[in-house]
Amino acid sequence: MSSVLAEDFLTIYAKDFLQANFNLKLTVPIQTNNRLRSTLGRFVVTRSGKPLRIELSARLLNYGTDDVILGVLRHELLHYAFFVQGKNYQDGDPVFEEELKRYRAPSTRTLKVGKYYQYRCIQCKQTGETNVKRIVEKPHEYRSNCCHSPIEIIGEQIYRGFI
Repeated sequence: MSSVLAEDFLTIYAKDFLQANFNLKLTVPIQTNNRLRSTLGRFVVTRSGKPLRIELSARLLNYGTDDVILGVLRHELLHYAFFVQGKNYQDGDPVFEEELKRYRAPSTRTLKVGKYYQYRCIQCKQTGETNVKRIVEKPHEYRSNCCHSPIEIIGEQIYRGFI
């Protein structure tokens, strides 16, 4: 079951998780979103306040381990369950964060998933990394954060989701 877990499997997993832990039915689809860049998943609500869908980033599905993918899905399912129950479903809420721990779901911005590029400042030799592909394609257009000097690409690293 490595690399990409099928949306069908994720939907079955989600339905079972919600039923077993919250006695709720899943009424929204689980979809892949290729445009998600700064987040691994999200629970989407309409402007009128109805649950619309749960989205998982393609980056997560392509690079994350199965455990990481299911952890992010559980995180989004907790948003869904809290929303349906009328509880505060926002990240950072103490009750929500405790439930994340209870269900072994990662907190927001605690995982690194995908391909990252390492670069080095040409002047002071400090290193950094980014997941912005354009920097690799046109490094001459970018400057370092440390002393605003040109940078050079020195490698790449793939992260599977561990903190």
